[in-house]
Amino acid sequence: MLIRSKMRIRYIEEPSLKFGLNQHICPKAGIVEYQPFDFNSVRPDKIIVGMVGKSEGIQKICAWLTECEVKIDGKPAKKGKKQNLSLFPPFPGFNRSGGFMCQLSYDDTFLRTINNSEIEDINKRCELLDNRIKEIAELYLNEIKYLTKNKKVDVIFCVLTEDITNSITMPVIAKDDEPETTAYAGKDDTEEENIELEQNFRRYIKAKAMQFQVPIQIVKDRIANPSGDMQDPATIAWNFFTALYYKAGGTPWALVRKDMAETTCYAGISFYRSRDRQSIQTSIAQIFNEMGKGIILRGEEVEMSKFDRTPHLSDIQAYNLLRMSLKEYIEAIRQTPRRLVIHKTSNYSEAELYGFKQAAKEFHIQQVDLVTVMDSDIRLYREYQYPPLRGTHLELTYKQHLLYTRGAVPYFETYPGMYIPRPLQIRLFSYDESPDVICDEIVALTKMNWNNTQFDRKYPITIECAQNVGDILKYLEAEDKMQLKYAFYM
Repeated sequence: MLIRSKMRIRYIEEPSLKFGLNQHICPKAGIVEYQPFDFNSVRPDKIIVGMVGKSEGIQKICAWLTECEVKIDGKPAKKGKKQNLSLFPPFPGFNRSGGFMCQLSYDDTFLRTINNSEIEDINKRCELLDNRIKEIAELYLNEIKYLTKNKKVDVIFCVLTEDITNSITMPVIAKDDEPETTAYAGKDDTEEENIELEQNFRRYIKAKAMQFQVPIQIVKDRIANPSGDMQDPATIAWNFFTALYYKAGGTPWALVRKDMAETTCYAGISFYRSRDRQSIQTSIAQIFNEMGKGIILRGEEVEMSKFDRTPHLSDIQAYNLLRMSLKEYIEAIRQTPRRLVIHKTSNYSEAELYGFKQAAKEFHIQQVDLVTVMDSDIRLYREYQYPPLRGTHLELTYKQHLLYTRGAVPYFETYPGMYIPRPLQIRLFSYDESPDVICDEIVALTKMNWNNTQFDRKYPITIECAQNVGDILKYLEAEDKMQLKYAFYM
């Protein structure tokens, strides 16, 4: 890689987020002090939930939800250390008096139980992990179907007890007491070819539950009494209820727009292999605006070149994928963006550059930035005990940049990580906005994951979302209904 003799380094101040009454850099503090972004607009102030699971698990979760209605203290300090309330603040309680300004609603008729005997029967009959996953998922799906047909629910909790978690994750022990190392699905050993399938309960049930058009949230009952290897109770509550609020149609926070008259939409594209790893599909992540509103679309199967093991779209595939996505986006948002930013984790081919630009031109989008976001092997070192600051931006060349999205965080007064952070390499294959603005946005977009309220995420939501979507799309059959909202993939 050619690097100029003079390199420029700068620090990107932690981006603020927009909340109901003001701005703040921290999602947790912003919600407590200024309420959710949609506080003064249409939003969920009551979330009706249903629950499916074993009776004992549902009982634990119901008791925990009651505990979460009031304040939960932040993580206590270790002996001899100062409590860090910036990194581990208390949870304000999920109620209408503060914080999210919202409450849960359910009664016994919204609780659907799965019998112990049903799980035991499946464990006895099904030696193959894939079969157990499907049959246990079917128990949940039947009850999800009942709730969506007979109740008005916003989100459905799938409660997993420890024994169910073991059933859907652990291979059975073979008769010779040796652990099964592989599990095959769909074919017997006597057939000519065995194809090993990826097996994941969470991805499978999220894919199959889309047909019922209500988001689900998978909950392990152990969160009611977290062990030492889990997050502290306040952090668990923060992450759980933020995701729940978003899944119910709320907007916890949004990016700060510099110019209210101009709109930018962001898209992330990633490739994923089918469950049998025999083909490569492409998914376009939530193509969304500054408020996180947008859509998801699935692309076509991609042919791998024998000369390049990195998958690429043809010019027609790139054009079709972006054209369909923009069409759905504009219909959903009812506004044509002035600027489009696409993030990818691999380099752009000439065909992709051409196809994406042609689709953008068709919708009269004036500015297009085509950006690669990938891990870098280059490291920067800083004096003293902490790694480089999150927001450290090194310009290697005009089109290649190094960006620390993880690192020491002044607001936290520490580096909240276990390992030496690895920066991102930002490659600008085609851009109309300045490189500084593009890097500023990437840092801001790392804060747009409503599954996690600790804001120093490594990847922008465009990349995280694309990868999450691909993980679940691979479990959809051709005839299965696909949802366009990211809430169904979280």
